[in-house]
Amino acid sequence: MAADTQSRVITFSGPKEGTGKTTIAMNLALAWANQQKRPVLVIPLDPLCRQEHAQMLGLRPPTMVDILNTLGKDSLSAAGVLLRGKIPLSQFNVGVLPLSRRRSETDRLSPEILLSLLPRLAQTYDLFFDVDPFFPMQVFAFELSDLVFWVTNSNANALNATASAFRDINEMHFPANRFAIVDNFYDMPGALAAKEIERFFHQMNREVLTYMPWEDAIPGLANQNQILLTQNNTCQWIRQLGVLLERLIELVPEKKDWISSVSTAEFARTAAEKWQSSGLAQNAGGGAVSSSAAASGGAKKPVFSQRDDVPDWWEEAKVRVHRNVVSALETKRIKISDDPAANAQTRKDVDVIINGLIDKEPDLQLTREQRIQFINELLDEIMGLGPLEELMRDPAVSEIMVNAADKIFTERAGKLTLTRFKFRNDEQVVQVIKRIVAPLGRRIDESVPLVDARLKDGSRVNAVIAPLAVSGPTLTIRRFSSRPLSDKDLVAKGSISQNCVDFLKGCVKLRKDIIISGGTGTGKTTFLNMLSSYIPSGERIITVEDVAELRLQQEHWVRLESRPPNVEGKGEVTIRDLVKNCLRMRPDRIVVGEVRGAEALDMLQAMNTGHEGSLATIHANAPREALTRMETLCLTAGAELPIWALREMIASAVHMIVQLTRFSDGTRKITSVTEITGREDNQITIHEIFKYTQTGIDLSTGKVLGKFSATGAPPKFFPDFATRGINMPVEMFWSDEQRKAHGLDK
Repeated sequence: MAADTQSRVITFSGPKEGTGKTTIAMNLALAWANQQKRPVLVIPLDPLCRQEHAQMLGLRPPTMVDILNTLGKDSLSAAGVLLRGKIPLSQFNVGVLPLSRRRSETDRLSPEILLSLLPRLAQTYDLFFDVDPFFPMQVFAFELSDLVFWVTNSNANALNATASAFRDINEMHFPANRFAIVDNFYDMPGALAAKEIERFFHQMNREVLTYMPWEDAIPGLANQNQILLTQNNTCQWIRQLGVLLERLIELVPEKKDWISSVSTAEFARTAAEKWQSSGLAQNAGGGAVSSSAAASGGAKKPVFSQRDDVPDWWEEAKVRVHRNVVSALETKRIKISDDPAANAQTRKDVDVIINGLIDKEPDLQLTREQRIQFINELLDEIMGLGPLEELMRDPAVSEIMVNAADKIFTERAGKLTLTRFKFRNDEQVVQVIKRIVAPLGRRIDESVPLVDARLKDGSRVNAVIAPLAVSGPTLTIRRFSSRPLSDKDLVAKGSISQNCVDFLKGCVKLRKDIIISGGTGTGKTTFLNMLSSYIPSGERIITVEDVAELRLQQEHWVRLESRPPNVEGKGEVTIRDLVKNCLRMRPDRIVVGEVRGAEALDMLQAMNTGHEGSLATIHANAPREALTRMETLCLTAGAELPIWALREMIASAVHMIVQLTRFSDGTRKITSVTEITGREDNQITIHEIFKYTQTGIDLSTGKVLGKFSATGAPPKFFPDFATRGINMPVEMFWSDEQRKAHGLDK
């Protein structure tokens, strides 16, 4: 047969040592080199640096470390040319290239160094990796190989370790056709019955390439450093080796990227752990690629920078496989639960199903990286929110906005960005919306084309479909940090000054009623969460929200959430209903997530009747506007109050207004802390205590420049701090001029 110019990379590994993988690797190397008339280079990935391969061939070859010492790290790219003919070959045209002669030197090697050297060697040789059953060197070899011969025996230890290894191999999304299982010495003394072996691999959904018989001569030849093929090439074991040879002949090598997900630290750890252990003892019970090891980084998911990089047939293939997955789920009676904990195992089960379906698609040729992306995208569509899942996993994303199927925007650090993610069509967007609202007892269709909902992680969702959404279904998801921001976080972000924090903390302890005012997306809920953390733990808190978003840290906390009407227009429970009801629940504090209707009047009445220290938010762009809006909302309650009486009620109930503003650079800041001081000439009087003044914009970065300062006078209730034993220095309320006059200006 004419020599094949395309290099092959073959790995020999298994579940434990002692299965005969080295014997198979060396015999097949000689047979292949003779068959193809092409040199074979055996590379033992062995941190123990045993020299058995070279001894079998009677060679004293250079090692990887020798090459590194000779060429230097920066010259490895030329190694293939320089070493051509420098690596000695046996009379059978087979050479060996060990890692090192000394275990202590293996820490000098890394995946990066090997990946610089191996492609050059592959220009001259077919590469045969002989890999110990130890992670992550297995993974490193698997990623580079065209074919892996997995050599096992017919005993319980080896088979159980094989099952464990292939569970991890499947989770790492290696193609099934990359692995060929060889049951070596299947009829050795004490081996399990053939029917048991067949049943075992059938349960694994794996086929055995060949069963190699026991050969009496092999142990003795191993002691003499001889290879069976050179001594007896007609025995039954060698004839069965021909099956492996035929598999190599049929193999069509792939073009390699010569990259690996295994890190230098993992490679070094393998060498260190292998050196410290005895090797045989380490793996006596099996355990090739362990689950814990896989979790530590071997199965890293690649990050794709451009969603448009996928082939044209990608979406069509996903639709086809998706349809088959749904059928398989129905056949196996696998149900997708609303409980994330229950779905963790389901996701693994679906992953296995997708893997199997991909292997049955002859025209779907995927690299390992493409396979990982393909499976993850399908899992996200089947069990999650499709293309939004990756965005939901990103903690930096604070808002997701689907304007159209092909236009998905996100907000990060206050900045809006068009993402690379897309839905296939409007129908997929609607299906995702239905998946969100269905577990919450909500529905969305032509009769109810608008819905507000809340995800299990607390994210707030708003969805609108046709006929209200003219340009296609829209979806907005406002996300909240899994850890509520503290005052230290807000000070570090430049959202508030430390003096202002200390003052508001004292106000909460004094049970002052505080309204947080701001426009959409200014961070009112975040700030309300922070303020609520100052409420003493011994007080009973009742929160009332349209969509539950608050995350209080106190134990004595009752959450109430409004309910929209059902399809018959019945069953609605409004915020006002909840505010009225919570007055009968013996609250110490009432926290209203957002005042937007007639409940404003009930809240004011509660503040005026012994429920001091309440907190609420309201939509307004300035403190004075917040008061005006509160008046307007109270009038919608239908109470025929004269305006002077209404303003008197507001002035006596509300003590402070905290104003939040979002600036052009995306930052959110507390721009004003204002005290309500009373009513005069039918007007509510106010006194600004702290303020933020913008002084300009950094033209190079677009960052807003400004400063926080006090206005010069403490609040009217300042003496109350001393009465309650709260240390509140009067100097913190001084203006810049006052501080300078007293020598306190920095």
